[in-house]
Amino acid sequence: MVEMEDILAAKDYLKKLQKVINFDHVFSFAGIRLIKKNKIDDVLCCVYAKLPDSYKKMLKTKTNVKQYNSVMCYGLLTKLLAKKFFLDKSLCVVNVTEVNKLLSSVILSIERDINKIEQNFEGH
Repeated sequence: MVEMEDILAAKDYLKKLQKVINFDHVFSFAGIRLIKKNKIDDVLCCVYAKLPDSYKKMLKTKTNVKQYNSVMCYGLLTKLLAKKFFLDKSLCVVNVTEVNKLLSSVILSIERDINKIEQNFEGH
């Protein structure tokens, strides 16, 4: 069973990622931010470490992904955060509006989705 502390920790790391996206940029212009890739990766690594194995499997397999909003949004989020700046590969190009929407959606639905996924895995 998933520990509630791990879910809360994952949500806290997602909120920390939101702060990095909103306030820790190198350059900003019209809703696009350049953010150091290692800062994003450090927080994403912490989020991933707190996710249960069943949730990680769901992220990888992408089966029935539409049934879990947070899984779908997390997948899109990681793709958006992987866009590197063409002049400097240590920077990521981030569309703040899109990323914030996805982050908020993941934060709101991850707890419910983890519980549903865990129940489905226990049922099989």
